[in-house]
Amino acid sequence: MSGTYAFQKNRVEKLRELMSESKIDAFLVPTGPNFFYFTGFDTESHERLTLMFITPDEQFILAPKLMEEQLHLHSWVEDVRPWTDDQNPHRMARDYLESSKASMVAIDGTLPYFHYAPLFHNSSSKEILGDAFTSTLRMAKDREEMDNISAAIRKSEEALKLTINFIAEGVTEKEVAAMLHDNFKKKGIETPAFETIVAAGENSSVPHHDPTDRKIARYEPIIIDFGGRYHGYASDTTRTFFIDKAKPEMEEVYEIDREAQENTLEALNPETTYAGADRIAREIISRKGYGNNFIHRLGHGLGISVHEDPYLVPDNSQLMKENSVFTIEPGIYLPGKGGVRIEDTVYFQNGKCRSFNIFPKSISYI
Repeated sequence: MSGTYAFQKNRVEKLRELMSESKIDAFLVPTGPNFFYFTGFDTESHERLTLMFITPDEQFILAPKLMEEQLHLHSWVEDVRPWTDDQNPHRMARDYLESSKASMVAIDGTLPYFHYAPLFHNSSSKEILGDAFTSTLRMAKDREEMDNISAAIRKSEEALKLTINFIAEGVTEKEVAAMLHDNFKKKGIETPAFETIVAAGENSSVPHHDPTDRKIARYEPIIIDFGGRYHGYASDTTRTFFIDKAKPEMEEVYEIDREAQENTLEALNPETTYAGADRIAREIISRKGYGNNFIHRLGHGLGISVHEDPYLVPDNSQLMKENSVFTIEPGIYLPGKGGVRIEDTVYFQNGKCRSFNIFPKSISYI
C-alpha cells in the first residue's frame, strides 16, 4: 500500500464528482469493502458504529475511541472524531447531518439496519442507496488495484503448481484443499479469498461442491476453484485436471469448455455487452449439445470482493467498461459423471480482453 494513499484520495474525489452530479450532500460509508476502498484501512467495527463521512468539502471518520490510533496509522484521513462508551454515536452522526443541512444523504448498502434505524430516526434528510455510485467507481480499476489483483493471481497460481505435485490417486479432496492453503502461505498469499473448491469424480458436477474425505481416483476429473488475497484484493481461478488420463466423453467436454472459454475471451470488444459475453460462450456450448449442462452465469467482477460488478449474465446490457476486471468461467456439468470448469480472471483494456492468468488451459494429466 502506498504511503501517500494517492489512489484512495483520488477515489474520494471521483465520488465527489458523482455526488455533485446527483446533488448529494453527504455519503456515509461503514466499515467493509468500500471503507477499505476509500481509506486503505481494512477493518471491522462489529456493533460499534464506524462511519466515513464524505461531503463536497471534507471527509472525516466517526469511530469508537479504541480505533482512533489505528485509523491514524493505517488510513490517510486525518480528521478522526472518536466517541466513547458514554456517548451516543448515532446522535453525533445525526447532529452533524442536521447542522450541515445535508438534505440528500447517500448510504452504503452494507450499513446494518441496527445502525440505520437510530441514525435516521426522525431525520429531516432524504436517504438514498449509494451502491450504484460506489459500484460505478469500483468497476474501473486503477493501477494499484490492477497490480494487487495481478500479484494475487500470480502467487495463487504458484501455490497451485506446488499443490499439483501432491495430488495423486488416493488423496482426498480435503487434503488437496489443505495443501493448497499451506502453499498459499509459502507464496505470500495473506488468506484464502473464499473456501477452496476441490471436486473429484461425480462431485465435479456440483459447481460449488465443498471438499470431502472422498478419495481421488484414476481417469476422473478434478475441479480446483481457488483464490487468495494480496493487499486486500482477491484472485479467482479454476482449472480441471485428470489423474492419468480422461475418459473419452470427459475429454470431449473439456475441449468444448476450453473452446468456449478461450473464444469468448478473444471475441470481446468495445461493442460487446456483458450479456453478449455470456451469450458467446453459451452458444458455443449449446452448438455442441451441452447447453443444458451450462447451469450458471459466465462470470462476475472481481476486486476487493470476490463477487462484485460487473456480472456476466443474460440481462446485463452494459458495454464492456475500460479497466473492468471479471472472470470468464464456463462450465459443463454431467450429473453422476463429473464436470469441467475453466476460469480466468481477465481485464478489459484498450478495446481488448486480456487474462491475468498464465497457468495453462490445455488438458492436464497428473
